[in-house]
Amino acid sequence: MNAGVPAQAVTLEARDGRTLGAVLLRADTPRAALTINGATGFRREFYLNFAAYCAARGYHTLAYDYRGIGASVERPLAQEPARMSEWGRLDMPAALEWLAREFPQLPLMTLGHSVGGQLIGCMPNQALARAHVLVATSTGYWRRQRVPFRYQALLFWRVYGPLALRRHGYVPRGLLWRGAALPPGVFLQWRRWCASAAPFGRALDADLSEEAFAAVRAPFLALSFTDDPIATPAAVEALLAAYAGARIERRSISPAAAGVRHIGHHGFFDQAHRASLWATTLDWLDARCG
Repeated sequence: MNAGVPAQAVTLEARDGRTLGAVLLRADTPRAALTINGATGFRREFYLNFAAYCAARGYHTLAYDYRGIGASVERPLAQEPARMSEWGRLDMPAALEWLAREFPQLPLMTLGHSVGGQLIGCMPNQALARAHVLVATSTGYWRRQRVPFRYQALLFWRVYGPLALRRHGYVPRGLLWRGAALPPGVFLQWRRWCASAAPFGRALDADLSEEAFAAVRAPFLALSFTDDPIATPAAVEALLAAYAGARIERRSISPAAAGVRHIGHHGFFDQAHRASLWATTLDWLDARCG
């Protein structure tokens, strides 16, 4: 359910001509427009309750699926050529550009979950956004993750994923992967990033530019959670170091401080946090609407 806010289906078009399935939740009295850039394997539906809250707070809010995921699947996944870097270079910019055309009078914001915050530095139009919220965003290098999760991740990268690719041609949802099925190019590029301690830039991948990451100047709110086995303090700081030009406010939050037992890597989007984490995050965005 999405708190009674109607979701309008829209279609985005990336600059390479690829179309993406999206939904817009409109605010009755808008003060800004927000795009939600999701995590790997999380479909747009996962974010609709939070998007409805944002709309009620005065933000036209756009949620969408990256190429090769959910409503943006156009062919059998084994034949899908998408790469993870294209989510940042093509899909995230398409969402922000759509908002800029649709609502030219409003300030624009982004909220990125995990990879959706990682790849802001890939966006050629990132300067259109006045501020960015990063939720559980960090590098994916497996040695920075907590034990025992890091060994589960290593098993995923070295055994489960490769075997799934040989059998299916893509990585389906299963025992060690609970997200949406992943195209082969997405999995392979993601695996390469998570196997390396190199900073975000050309040393990690030729598709990434350290100069582009350092050129981001908008303020960041970086939210991390003390029980997240992926976005640990070391992993968060390794990612934020790539955004050397951004003005970053860091908030590390324990479940106890939020009044719950567990938050982890994706618990921020649970409706239990409407009056706590959601409210304070939107308060931060409100202060940057001008």
